[in-house]
Amino acid sequence: MTLRLQSRPVGDVLVVQCYGRIVAGDGAHALHAYFGDTRSRYIEVVLQMDQVEFIDSSGLGALVRLTQAIRAKHGDLKLMGVPEMIRRMLKMTNLASLFEVYDSLDEAVTAAYLGSRYSKGQAGDPRPRVLGLIDSTDVRALLREVLHSAGYNTVMTSKMEDAEMLAKAMKPNTVLLSARMSSMDRSLAQESLQRLVPGARFVMLDEGFATQDPGEAAQKPLSTLAGL
Repeated sequence: MTLRLQSRPVGDVLVVQCYGRIVAGDGAHALHAYFGDTRSRYIEVVLQMDQVEFIDSSGLGALVRLTQAIRAKHGDLKLMGVPEMIRRMLKMTNLASLFEVYDSLDEAVTAAYLGSRYSKGQAGDPRPRVLGLIDSTDVRALLREVLHSAGYNTVMTSKMEDAEMLAKAMKPNTVLLSARMSSMDRSLAQESLQRLVPGARFVMLDEGFATQDPGEAAQKPLSTLAGL
């Protein structure tokens, strides 16, 4: 099976699921090509390796090169779910210490936020931390930039599972929630997140936020956050 890659952002971390074989030729080239263009902005990357069937010398070399390229940008690449045969290969080649390897996605994403000897992560970021669980892609984009400009360390997602991972990883001071959520019950989502970050403050957006005047709509959560 040729190498197939699927990715999704979890906050500021790019999670990439690998399927198939990372081998000389198309597989190794595909790995590097995948991180060009729009994905190049991510400097914290988690490779999910649990569906990798085989990796040869060129494939391992491609992983090394990719890791070095990301670390040159003061980020890091972490491996998750590495099959036993690849773990043995890393030990045999004395490369086990080059990679940070994790058993679960939760652990890998949390490690990305905490930083490593290669990347500073966000543990030392003094800005107030805001996590947004927002349905609308456009509203997420707007609020992320508005809050960043106002001095907040802001991460947005529409997925509950990602919000739970991010809550554990970044320990937000404040959580923004959509008034209505199409894929989940808002009150249940809030209860789940409150258990993970009991000290966080929760702010609900107006139900008509998406159709309000942008200036007025954005000022409301900003004023609320400033008053907390």
